[in-house]
Amino acid sequence: MASQHYDLIIIGGGPAGQSAALIAGRTRMKTAFINAESPRNFVTTASHGFLTRDGAHPSELLAVAKEQLHKYPTVNYIAGKVSEVSRLAGGFSATTAQGATMTATRMLIATGHRDNLDQLDLPGIEDVYGKSVYPCPFCDGYEHSDEALAIFGHGAIEHFVPMMRIWSRDMIVFTNGNPLDAKVKAELQAKGVPVEEAGVASLRSKGGTLTHVVLDDGREIARQSGFVVEEFSSPATDFAVRLGVIANEENDWGMSELAGANGTTNIPGLYIVGDARMGFAGIAAAVSEGGFCVEMIAHEVAMERWAVLLEEPK
Repeated sequence: MASQHYDLIIIGGGPAGQSAALIAGRTRMKTAFINAESPRNFVTTASHGFLTRDGAHPSELLAVAKEQLHKYPTVNYIAGKVSEVSRLAGGFSATTAQGATMTATRMLIATGHRDNLDQLDLPGIEDVYGKSVYPCPFCDGYEHSDEALAIFGHGAIEHFVPMMRIWSRDMIVFTNGNPLDAKVKAELQAKGVPVEEAGVASLRSKGGTLTHVVLDDGREIARQSGFVVEEFSSPATDFAVRLGVIANEENDWGMSELAGANGTTNIPGLYIVGDARMGFAGIAAAVSEGGFCVEMIAHEVAMERWAVLLEEPK
């Protein structure tokens, strides 16, 4: 199958990719926008924190994005999963699982992260994840204000618990068999936050709502909702690694960034934005990253075209 050539290939159709595609269309760049349409956040009942769409289901955001992108003729929306990526002389190529191949001078990866719930070792997490137990308090904390919260984890607890007090003072930390630093534990308990270091046998729930945390010693502790502290996601694709991206040093949150704040990587012409860049961005930040990155790309493309433009005869 013959390949098509573009100015830009965007892989990934979450908020970062959608925003990137919108700016690409508005700057009239010939763009292949490839979206597998299997977003990480479809598991939740609603998304929050994005003005004008606060509380909308992620599927609504995708539907509106597709409708609005349709009016930009230079953006080719491709519903498909990319299976292969490679670097070429002067650009990049991407091939979908359906066998379509396209090339471009530049490539933007916005494939996000995937949750690995098995890593948490919390039996029953599948029944409550995205419904009453979440990874992001900024996304879902408000809806569970003043509830009895379960905080699952033992790393970075000293940062997470003070922040969670914004939403509720009724918290219990469950370390699931992992010992907590003695100093951190003492401070939490002194400030009214109990710590349970016993292993978690299961999470009991009703209709997706957490009701009890059952411990290995048989105790059942009533809770209404919860948040997970531990990092349990990983990049949804290994495209960055395949293309030779070298990660930057860990940031203040302990996450390795694959690109700078403007999406640039050590590979000229290759950009990474959104959750794919550093593990977590949130909808509003991802939209900002995707749009800003393509604005920068558009300027680069314009200057390249200007440089080779012949002067008009006088």
